[in-house]
Amino acid sequence: MKVYDTVNKEEVEVEGTKGLIELMRNGRQVDLYLKEKKSDEDGYLTWDVEHWSSIDVKRFIRCYSLEGKVLGESTGHNIYDLENEFKSEEAQKVELS
Repeated sequence: MKVYDTVNKEEVEVEGTKGLIELMRNGRQVDLYLKEKKSDEDGYLTWDVEHWSSIDVKRFIRCYSLEGKVLGESTGHNIYDLENEFKSEEAQKVELS
């Protein structure tokens, strides 16, 4: 999968979702620009970009943006949650920060 690296200003080849998770574990943030807005099940939170990063090798955090504004909410995830929550293949664009 081709991903734009905003730090090094170049496009890099990453080995799918597993490659992105490894990059997060090594200190990079992965930004998923979604094809359409998403909302939580209660309708409380709506977002169009997910910012994923790693706290340590087994714990991850997801922050949210909507229309260019970073939201004050975040969610914590363990490595097993990523199988259900981290959907890089559904993004229209993926960037490394």
